[in-house]
Amino acid sequence: MKTTEIREPYRMEEFLRPQWFQKVAQMVHFQWRRSPVDNSMVNASMLPFCLSALLNVLFFSCNGWDIIGHLWLGRPANQNPPVFSITIYFSIRGLMLFLKRREIVEFVNDLDRECPRDLVSQLDMQMDETYRNFWQRYRFIRIYAHFGGPMFCVVPLALFLLTHEGKDTPVAQHEQLLGGWLPFGVRKKPKYYLLVWFIDLMCTTCGVSFFITFDNLFNVMQGHLVMHLGHLARKFSAIDPRQSLTNENQFFADLRLLVQRQQFLNGLCRKYNDIFKVAFLVSNFVGAGSLCFYLFMLSETSDAVIIAQYILPTLVLVGFTFEICLRGTQLEEASEGLESSLRSQEWYLGSQRYRKFYLLWTQYCQRTQKLGAFGLIRVNMVHFTEIMQLAYRLFTFLKSH
Repeated sequence: MKTTEIREPYRMEEFLRPQWFQKVAQMVHFQWRRSPVDNSMVNASMLPFCLSALLNVLFFSCNGWDIIGHLWLGRPANQNPPVFSITIYFSIRGLMLFLKRREIVEFVNDLDRECPRDLVSQLDMQMDETYRNFWQRYRFIRIYAHFGGPMFCVVPLALFLLTHEGKDTPVAQHEQLLGGWLPFGVRKKPKYYLLVWFIDLMCTTCGVSFFITFDNLFNVMQGHLVMHLGHLARKFSAIDPRQSLTNENQFFADLRLLVQRQQFLNGLCRKYNDIFKVAFLVSNFVGAGSLCFYLFMLSETSDAVIIAQYILPTLVLVGFTFEICLRGTQLEEASEGLESSLRSQEWYLGSQRYRKFYLLWTQYCQRTQKLGAFGLIRVNMVHFTEIMQLAYRLFTFLKSH
C-alpha cells in the first residue's frame, strides 16, 4: 500500500515485509507464511539462516586466524577494526535471531491473535496510526539499505579501479571492502580482487540483513505492544465507578476482563524482553566499541572518500542505538499510562468493594513494564546517554595512546 489510509483491515504480514535487497540476495531470514492447518504464521524456510551461517563461519574463521597469527606469530595483520567490530555487532543480532527463532514465531502469533480482524475494531485500537508509523520507518530503512549500503560497498571498488597502481602492487586495505585474511594471499592479489570483493559483498549483505530483520521485528513488536497498552489505558479511563453501585455483578464481570487483559499484556511484555535482552546486553556495548573505532577512523583521516564511506555507518550506529533506547522509553510510558488512567478515575464514587479493589489494582499497575537485561541495564534514554559516554571514553583513550 502506498498510503496510510485504511482501505481494508490490515494483516500481520504487512508489518513483517522484507526489504527488496533481502529478496534478491535470498537473505529473508523469516519467510512468513500461513499454515493451512490452523492459519498460524510459520517461518517457511531455514535456508537463509544456513547461508548466513556459512558466510559468518568463513568470515570469522579467516579473521580469527589472521588475529591469532598477528598476536602469536608476529605476522602483520590486515584487520579493519571499525568494519570488524560492526560485523560482530551485526552477527550478534543474527545469532540472537537464530537462537530465538521459535520464540519469535510464537510471539508474532500471539500478536496476530490479538490483532483485530475487522475495520471498526482496528480503528478503535488506532492500528491506522501504528501502521502509519511503521510505513514511514519502512521507507526510511529502504532508502538507507538501497542507497547507503551500495555506496559503502562501491567506494572501495571505485578506489581500486581508479587509483590502483599496477598488477604487481598488493591491494591496499582502503581498497578492500571488509579487510581481514583469506587463504593463499588472494586478498592482496589484484587479479583476484573482484572475487574477494564479491565474497565481502555477500558477507556485508548478510550482516545488514541481520541488522534490518532484528530492527524490524523489534520495532513492530514494540509498536503493537504500545498500541494494545494504549487501547487498554483508554478502557481504564472509560470506567465509571458509580456503576458499581447500580449493577455490581456486571460491573465486576467487565472489570475482570480488563484485569485479565492487563495481565496478558504484561506477560507479552516480559516475553518480548526475554527475546531481546541478551542482544541488548552484548550488542549495545559492542556498538559503543564500533562507534569508538569509527570516530577514531574519521578523526585520523583527511581523505574525503574515506570520510564519505565511514560517516554513514557512524550515523547509523548512533541513530539506531538512539531509536532502540527511545522505543524502550515509549514502552515504559505506555505501561505507566495504565496507572495514570486509573488514577484519573473518580474512584471514591464507587462502592466499598470497588474502593478496596482499586487499592490493590493501583499497586499492581505500579509494576511498570521495562526493557532491560538481567538487571544490569535498562533500555531507555538514560542508557543511550551511557552508551555515548562509553564510546567517547574509549575514543579519548585511543586518541591519547
